Amino acid sequence: MKGEKFMKIIVAALLCVAAAYLIFSVTRFSGDAFTTYKAVRYEVGDGITTSGFLVRSEQAILAEDSGIIVPTRNEGEKVGKGQTLALSYRDEAAKQLQTQIDELEEELAQMRYAHSYSATDADAASMDTDILRLMNQITLSASRREYSAADKSAEDLKPYVLRRYLNSSDADALWARILAAQERLNKLYDEAGAESGRVTAPVSGWFSGVSDGLESELTPEFLETATVEALEKYQGVNRREANAIGKLVTSQKWYFAAVVPSQNVAELELGDRITVSFAYDFYGSLQMTVERISPAEGESCILVLSSESYIQNAVRSRAQTADLVFADRSGLRVPKTAIYATEEGQSGVYVLEGAEAKWKPIHILFDNGDSFIVELDKSSTNNLWPEDEIILTTGEIFNGKVMVK
Repeated sequence: MKGEKFMKIIVAALLCVAAAYLIFSVTRFSGDAFTTYKAVRYEVGDGITTSGFLVRSEQAILAEDSGIIVPTRNEGEKVGKGQTLALSYRDEAAKQLQTQIDELEEELAQMRYAHSYSATDADAASMDTDILRLMNQITLSASRREYSAADKSAEDLKPYVLRRYLNSSDADALWARILAAQERLNKLYDEAGAESGRVTAPVSGWFSGVSDGLESELTPEFLETATVEALEKYQGVNRREANAIGKLVTSQKWYFAAVVPSQNVAELELGDRITVSFAYDFYGSLQMTVERISPAEGESCILVLSSESYIQNAVRSRAQTADLVFADRSGLRVPKTAIYATEEGQSGVYVLEGAEAKWKPIHILFDNGDSFIVELDKSSTNNLWPEDEIILTTGEIFNGKVMVK
């Protein structure tokens, strides 16, 4: 009897505990509707789009002759002092004569290369590799709009193709053609002797066939003290020299100068590196250094950036439009309605782990409209991580609360 009475007491106690838990659950954990929002990575570039000028140490090249001038260098090509920049012809007939010489010289070089070929399986395999490499270079250069480089690769490809498919029975006939071509070329040399001249480089540098007449005005020295008003005067200005055949850029360091809103560059300092993407002439973005931020004039100032890379792409154009990215901000995007603060001022959110709410502290980086971007700190699992389910609710919530929908 005592045992039965003891069991009844145990059962009654368990029922009381269960009832208390149910009452506690109903009063504490029910009735608060909630949804969840997954924390997601967010990246944004802090910057502006602006128009400005490319500035270089450069020297205009003027032609002394009044005849026909034909540049012989590609845009951005490096040349040494005294090397030929262009050929000058007395008249159109002299120019056509030089064209014949150039074509015949190229044809002769290809035939000599093909004639020297000794057909073996190893040679053929090696040549197939070279042909494929040059074809890939042509495709890549064309996709980047580097047409001068594509043309050069195409010219380099011609003798490989001729040599690859030449058989030994063609060797004698090809040699006869070589001798005839050389004899013809010698005669053309004699005819062209007094009909043409050369324009040579007065200094070493990178060649461009474009001269806008501002080479001695828009200089690195000008940028050291230029005002907003002084720089803006060059918008749309073009003082092209009638007898200029191009220019030489004499220093590898070049600049981009633009008038920008002062408030957009308030946090920049000299020496900072920013990402720049130009509208044309450049493939992809590049890093440039902040050289100068002029005193504000009204709401504007001059931002001067410099680089010592890709000078071959920076020799042609003067006016450029560019996207300037001052900083790449990244973190986790969190709805503003999900953020709470402790009495000590620590911001945080509640995330759903299992069926419970767990408090996770956050550090807000910047306001993104209807959400905040918060720091992604992977030093501890107690911090907010990507894919964490952030709890959104209008009801009471605290650390450890069982969330029941």
